[in-house]
Amino acid sequence: VLSDLFLPAGYPASVSPDYLEYQIYNALQAFCNSGSSLLASRGALEGVGVGNASASATHALLLTVLKDAFSRLTTIIAAYYFGTSLYPETKTFRFLADVVNDASVVLDTIVPYIGAITLSGSWSTIPTGATLQIITLCLSGAFRALCGLVAGGSKAALTNHFASPLAGKGDVGEVSAKDASRETVVGLSGMLLGTLLIPYVNTRASTYTALFILVGGHLLFNYLAVRSVVLRTLNRQRACILWTDFRSPSGTFKDRILNPPEVASRELIFGAPYCLRDASTGRIIGRCNLGTSFRTVASLCSAVHITSALQTFEKEKYVLFIAESGPTSRAVTLLVCFKDGYRSMDQLQAWVHSIDAARSLTNLGNPSAAADILHSTLSAVHETMPRFIQSLADAGWETANDSMMFGSPNHLIMGVDKDLQDLEVDAREAKKDQ
Repeated sequence: VLSDLFLPAGYPASVSPDYLEYQIYNALQAFCNSGSSLLASRGALEGVGVGNASASATHALLLTVLKDAFSRLTTIIAAYYFGTSLYPETKTFRFLADVVNDASVVLDTIVPYIGAITLSGSWSTIPTGATLQIITLCLSGAFRALCGLVAGGSKAALTNHFASPLAGKGDVGEVSAKDASRETVVGLSGMLLGTLLIPYVNTRASTYTALFILVGGHLLFNYLAVRSVVLRTLNRQRACILWTDFRSPSGTFKDRILNPPEVASRELIFGAPYCLRDASTGRIIGRCNLGTSFRTVASLCSAVHITSALQTFEKEKYVLFIAESGPTSRAVTLLVCFKDGYRSMDQLQAWVHSIDAARSLTNLGNPSAAADILHSTLSAVHETMPRFIQSLADAGWETANDSMMFGSPNHLIMGVDKDLQDLEVDAREAKKDQ
């Protein structure tokens, strides 16, 4: 009966293999969050004046409106900056949402105690008392709004993943509905238990102790939940692990490619997506920015190099540039511009090409050979890509629906022929000056 109530029809054949483990940890973290939310709600109510004889309803209303205004502004700004990032980096943003949520819980809980802080004698510019409480409440509202946005987007991506079994097709709607029913039961259980215990948590020491235990448990179970997810789509970090393990710097190949569980065990939750990391050594060999604007490329690369790169990638749907590094820069920086009509496979090829180029530049250490490196690595990537794609499909990876960047690139090279003519003129003038 319980399986029919809380698990999708046809379980386990209708969901991905990692579904049950994730849901167990997810239920435990929801239980911890329910208890900490009660402490936060009590602190927020005291912060707006509940229990204070000198406070008025109008004052509490204005504080609530101010907090809500900060929440809505945060939602608008966060949607602009993170909207296209949520699907490719699902695991990162899923855990980040819980970190931000716990920050909001901690701020709400300590609001009543912040009013007693007085630092005006030592630092007159630092707000104290009621002003500091208002700032804390506004920050809490902003963090909670950010959590809602990030958690909503990443949860949608995870739901699509769980509704994609290894064979056949699952029901996204039913998976989402059963998740909501389980969260309701777990949340209600946590609230009922918390209601019985919270009257005994009435001192500062007991409040901080309970908060530490609940927030710590919440973060721990969330981390375990995210680590248990085995995604079969390709983002930048997973593609980097696969390519550097599959193809050695000497150009040899392995007989088999890593499968999704093996890559999931190597993934970093907070790994920078733009970093090119060698899976065999764990060393960062460079940085690569996908979807760079041509204006940015022109400011970081010489006209001679841009002209050469445009000629090398004339028949490709992307162009790879090597940025001129400063005297203090050690890592290689590569820039990728996409042409109109690019496909997801072009994104994958551009990314693995950047890895090979960074490897060669790091080992060679001669920036003047950039043109030769781009040409030689392009030929090598062309020869390797069919075998790499076939190995990915054999290992269970989804190659038709990869997410190789933060959404779609905002910049495309339009009118390449005209740009090439202009840059050829600039290159000839540069040679005359030399």
